[in-house]
Amino acid sequence: MNRGIDAFREWMELRKRVREERQFHLERLRAEFEVLGLSVREANRAARGRFGSRRHLKSALHELGGDWAGLVQLASAHRVHASLWFQPALLVAGILLVLLISPAPLAVVEGVAGRPLTAADRDAVFISEQKWNLTYLGIKKADYEAIQAMDCLTNLVRHQSIHARAQVRKSVALAAIESLVRKQTGNPRLRVIPFFEHQPIVMGPAKAVWGLAGLNALIFVVPLRRSALWLGYGLAVGSLHWLGSVFVWAMAIQVWSRIAWSTDGRALLAFLMTFMVYLGLVALQCRAWWSDLRQRCPFCLERLLLPLIAGSRDCFLLNSETTESVCAHGHGVLVESKWSSRFRPQQSPLLGLIRG
Repeated sequence: MNRGIDAFREWMELRKRVREERQFHLERLRAEFEVLGLSVREANRAARGRFGSRRHLKSALHELGGDWAGLVQLASAHRVHASLWFQPALLVAGILLVLLISPAPLAVVEGVAGRPLTAADRDAVFISEQKWNLTYLGIKKADYEAIQAMDCLTNLVRHQSIHARAQVRKSVALAAIESLVRKQTGNPRLRVIPFFEHQPIVMGPAKAVWGLAGLNALIFVVPLRRSALWLGYGLAVGSLHWLGSVFVWAMAIQVWSRIAWSTDGRALLAFLMTFMVYLGLVALQCRAWWSDLRQRCPFCLERLLLPLIAGSRDCFLLNSETTESVCAHGHGVLVESKWSSRFRPQQSPLLGLIRG
């Protein structure tokens, strides 16, 4: 976090330097024009015209690194990407951005949580008549009027003109309410389900993808066992990757469900394309997470430096290629090859004398 602040502070100092330099020359030109007999207003206009348009200011900022490209370069120079807070900050910002641009942020949060957040929505039920092929026909006027007389339901209203929505008055099981509704109306095809399940955000594909990704992560991470601190950091950042990813999936499915597709085939094709793009996003996230985690010191969590490559890339058994990276705080060396990845702690000789 401090690296990002330092990079931003240096960037602001560069911009301040350019502004002060420009203001100094403007004041000098203004004073020269006033000596020639121009009024203050005319001198200001003439000085600005002589000094040039704001295009010259942008050019100066670009040369000194005070533009947005310069900020990126300063962030790279300060190794902001190597900070242990870099990925968590990006992921939290991404989650907030998803909630900001989502058509219904509360529905996205409820979809990720898997349950409604408000008490009124938790007690709401959806009532409609169902055919044998599981499609809804709606609810007839006579059945609607019969349900209105039931004591266990309240606030009964029409939903989408042909269905019904109501609140559960008492703590009665949903199966019992459905049985009472069918008995009251004499219609065995009436269904009563939680209203949240009637219009859910389908989270199953995202959960399946991350279940497989989590299994692979355990296979790669657990055998290393570098330190509890290193493992805890990896799990925390991995959880943030999962959370940000499922928020993106929830918003994408929410937008997909709001589009009036002309045919079911186009809707299915769009869903499959969305799923493929999501697979690619998860693969990139997992790669970024693992690449960052395996290059961190297990004692201070700093990114390792000065990679030294030895051996031959063409050899697999004898003299195979190995890469050694060191911790800037002297905690040890990471030795990686085609077959293994091992962190070798480095202890000072003085520490051994003290213990002895």
